[in-house]
Amino acid sequence: MDKLMNRSWVMKIIALLLAFMLYLSVNLDDGASSSNKILNRSSSANTGVETLTDVPVQVSYNEKNRIVRGVPDTVIMTLEGPKNILAQTKLQKDYQAYIDLDNLSLGQHRVKVQYRNISDNLNVVVKPDIVNVTIEERDSKQFSVEASYDKNKVKNGYEAGEATVSPRAVTVTGASSQLDQVAYVKAIIDLDNASKTVTKQATVVALDKNLNKLNVTVQPETVNVTIPVRNISKKVPIDVIQEGTPGDGVNITKLEPKTDTVKIIGPSDSLEEIDKIDNIPVDVTGITKSKDIKVNVPVPDGIDSVSPKQITVHVEVDKQGDEKDAEETDASAAETKSFKNLPVSLTGQSSKYTYELLSPTSVDADVKGPKSDLDKLTKSGISLSANVGNLSAGEHTVPIIINSPDSVTSTLSTKQAKVRVTAKKQSGTNDEQTDDKETSGSTSDKETKPDTGTGSGTNPGTGNSGDSADSADKPSEETDTPEDNTDTPTDSTETGDDSSNQSDENSTPVDGQTDNTSGN
Repeated sequence: MDKLMNRSWVMKIIALLLAFMLYLSVNLDDGASSSNKILNRSSSANTGVETLTDVPVQVSYNEKNRIVRGVPDTVIMTLEGPKNILAQTKLQKDYQAYIDLDNLSLGQHRVKVQYRNISDNLNVVVKPDIVNVTIEERDSKQFSVEASYDKNKVKNGYEAGEATVSPRAVTVTGASSQLDQVAYVKAIIDLDNASKTVTKQATVVALDKNLNKLNVTVQPETVNVTIPVRNISKKVPIDVIQEGTPGDGVNITKLEPKTDTVKIIGPSDSLEEIDKIDNIPVDVTGITKSKDIKVNVPVPDGIDSVSPKQITVHVEVDKQGDEKDAEETDASAAETKSFKNLPVSLTGQSSKYTYELLSPTSVDADVKGPKSDLDKLTKSGISLSANVGNLSAGEHTVPIIINSPDSVTSTLSTKQAKVRVTAKKQSGTNDEQTDDKETSGSTSDKETKPDTGTGSGTNPGTGNSGDSADSADKPSEETDTPEDNTDTPTDSTETGDDSSNQSDENSTPVDGQTDNTSGN
């Protein structure tokens, strides 16, 4: 052996073998490293991550006798693993998040949120994974239900009464600690500008003393609530007083309102305190002859509205001898001028109706006054109109109003016009149809007396001023008479429906319509 080792060629062979082995060792290590890199890259390419949001949490506990608080409704689960398994899990949707409380006692516990129906090849992260829950005994109590509503949200001039609730009591179920916090059980109603009795189904809620809603169960969940809503009004007398100084040599002998009473609308406690509206000022500054003057009716404190809002007061004057003689001389010097085929227009039209003037479409007028004024007066200085503002569907006869200069008086060949009113077709509630019928009935009762056919104004063509406008309330008073006959005595409190209130509120336009006819 020693001889062999001493030979040079043997040593060379051994050195060659060692070098070859070293070479194989290095190459095998590099090959394994490359193989691992390839495998890792392949594994990374087949792995994915899926996030499942709003996963419902199922709770297992004795629902008949216990209440659980603190369990979240949903959790978030993040899944990581092979993409094919992720896709299958997401598609099948068998996964669940749950909490098992069956073996836990009453009180507070920290419990883990678990999951099931998810492959073991996936890594799962649940957020939150630990929750604090409270387990309490289930309890039930009966509570009376109170209707909750804002009385101020009814229509102006109306009042909400006491509500009735059916059923009157409900059963509230929850944890004993929560039932101890119940301070109110309410059925909430929105009156929403109501003008008639409201009947609605309302959801019942249980509230603590700070009006926070409690997480309890209420049976039944809804109740029927009825709230009476009525119109509150009262008729009271009025009184007027003189304000201002009349013209030289003129004495005021009478101030006579053409409306004896007005209707006041408001809360019942305010109505009880008011028996009369007095000291309504009538401005007679500079007046030289008897005339009608329109006066606004003040609204007393605590009252919502007054109807009519404006009344007409007849002012009677007494002049000294010289002025009387001068006036009689002027009257004797008056002349007459005729105007033919004056057109009649309709005023006060409502968008709910269409109006048709049946007859006449034109009227002749004889105008009497000083010659100098008649010479200046032309056909364009006179206008004829018929006010249809308070009319409902049907055919009606209304006075023809003439607007002419203050210095002349007029006589019409025809004093009334026939008008057909037709309701436009439109969608509406039964209440609106009912209101139309009631308004129609009240209008037919309120047809005014024939017009005298005379009128006057301040400037040609302007109308509704001076003696002409002021004299228009007498027919209005006659129009209101039928309604007054149906009212209760003056000092009594009235209740009525919406249509009657609307009728009273429309009395002002009628006054304006007829003033121009009665004074002439």
